[in-house]
Amino acid sequence: MTNVSIRRADFMMVLAYASDLATGHSRDFALKSCVLAMRIATLSGLSDEVRRNAYHQSMLRYVGCNADTDLLSATFGDEIALRQDLVGLDMGNRAELGRVFVQAFKRVYYDLAPDAQARAIEAAMSQALAVARPVLTAHCEVAQRIGERLGLSENIRRNLGQIYERWDGKGLPRGLSGEDV
Repeated sequence: MTNVSIRRADFMMVLAYASDLATGHSRDFALKSCVLAMRIATLSGLSDEVRRNAYHQSMLRYVGCNADTDLLSATFGDEIALRQDLVGLDMGNRAELGRVFVQAFKRVYYDLAPDAQARAIEAAMSQALAVARPVLTAHCEVAQRIGERLGLSENIRRNLGQIYERWDGKGLPRGLSGEDV
């Protein structure tokens, strides 16, 4: 059997492209994000190490996001529609996040009478964050494991585990803040 070698960058592109397709992002979403990140890093005069981190982070940002699509779909229905509703959302804004969850549950319970639909949505909302938090945790853990298998630095792997975190502590899944992010 012939040994086939592939550059890590090429393999990451395949992973990124597969993640784009699996999560309903536009074609070449990760590649476009990477080009933008690299342009900003270059124009900002950032070090080679920071630029390398930006490259890997932008290419692998969503690589773990289809790890538990079955759970996401079982809870929120059409996970692709949910992901599209979440694009650009300030995840720290719980009211906006709640609005997106309600919208997802309206799709799930579209065929119920209005009163029954309202009760079903209320019940689902009481469990939504309890499902979302472990889902996001799993996304990050899978991304970190893939980063480890690719031989990426500890710094990059740590960053892959904080995709949804925010400087103000309103991110998910761990609510990290400040210098911890």
